[in-house]
Amino acid sequence: MRSPNPARTRELLAMGKAKLRSGIGLLTGHLPLRAHLFNLGLAEQKECRLCGEEGEDNLHLLCRCPAIACKRYKSWGHMFTTPKDFENAKVSSLISLISDTRLGLTE
Repeated sequence: MRSPNPARTRELLAMGKAKLRSGIGLLTGHLPLRAHLFNLGLAEQKECRLCGEEGEDNLHLLCRCPAIACKRYKSWGHMFTTPKDFENAKVSSLISLISDTRLGLTE
């Protein structure tokens, strides 16, 4: 994100604490994902728990994880995306994408 986004700010301010925590985590990468926990020395592996192909971080889940490619297609019309594709996306759509991935990132 290059500049402030007033619409995203309004959306975030209207969220409850749990959803806000998940949304900010998805935007910043500060979530209990393996790659982040590995960098902090709190996990032994950094590979994705869903596909095992890459480091499990926010960009992998939102853009490249093949295990949720169909869900990305249903939500956004693309199986694989780039960070630029969701620069103006609603945070709630990012949260809903990963909400039922068995990773326990949303409440």
